[in-house]
Amino acid sequence: MKRRKSCPLVMIEWEDSCQPVAAWRHLSGMEPLETILCHSVGWLLFNNAKSKTLAPNMGCVNEVAGLNLEASGVITIPTRSVRRIVKLREPR
Repeated sequence: MKRRKSCPLVMIEWEDSCQPVAAWRHLSGMEPLETILCHSVGWLLFNNAKSKTLAPNMGCVNEVAGLNLEASGVITIPTRSVRRIVKLREPR
């Protein structure tokens, strides 16, 4: 994967759905379920109106000019779920 020149290190705070309730339950006894607040940290590979794509793990970072960068654990978060994005200082 070729990393774009502008891939800032960020923390994204976002909302996700809660885990589905597995067992049968009577509707009369159910309480409303809340969404889950999540934090994801990584390099922001793609950022557009629909989604934000993060790579938390980057490999082959010593390659000349970064032409053979690899990424794993890549996650795509719907933009509508994002609460905030915080730019982080990248270690040198």
